[in-house]
Amino acid sequence: MRRLAALLLTTATLAACGQSEGSQDPLQVAETLEAAKPAHSPAQNGTPPGEITPGGTFQEGGTTLKFHVNGKDVELDRLRSAVFEMTKDDKGAETRGPGLRAGDGATNAVPDRYGRLLVVDTRGGEFIAFSINPLIMRQRFPVPGTPYGIAYDAKRDIAWITLTERNEVVGLNVAGGEPTEKHRFSTVRQPNTVSVDQETGRVTVTSGDNGGIQVISP
Repeated sequence: MRRLAALLLTTATLAACGQSEGSQDPLQVAETLEAAKPAHSPAQNGTPPGEITPGGTFQEGGTTLKFHVNGKDVELDRLRSAVFEMTKDDKGAETRGPGLRAGDGATNAVPDRYGRLLVVDTRGGEFIAFSINPLIMRQRFPVPGTPYGIAYDAKRDIAWITLTERNEVVGLNVAGGEPTEKHRFSTVRQPNTVSVDQETGRVTVTSGDNGGIQVISP
């Protein structure tokens, strides 16, 4: 009951904060809010698997990421590490509705085929899944190693997450009640981004520091 009460209180607080950036914002816990960043990756230990081609750059995203999940517009606020469902005010303008904390420093997210938003908490080292409409936290799973990039294979229900502190990518099966690790591979240096081919399941990891572009066939 205490956990439920805390969750409801967090929801109410986040919803009340709206999009305020000023000192009256209840989530303004510091003078300035800063989005979490990937870890500075160590040197590689050996040659990672797969096909590797030269290249790899990284461009920091904005402080707010927008998604459409289960018929609802959703925002991930990287500064506040929170997920918000969007709604309309009495004038028809889009505004923030209910919201929930997403760990200590959420950075990236992707929708899945179950109407959820899959989020990586970079500072907290966690994977978090939220169902949308209504907004409820469904899964919370540790992924140590400063997770950052995320992609979702809808055909195989695998969430691919890069671990920038370890130069690794991990594949979690997210179809059940709790994620289970199915794959883990070493990667190119500074694996900030990842994508997956929905037909073949091939995973592409891109270095954020010109360390190469890696294609893995799990």
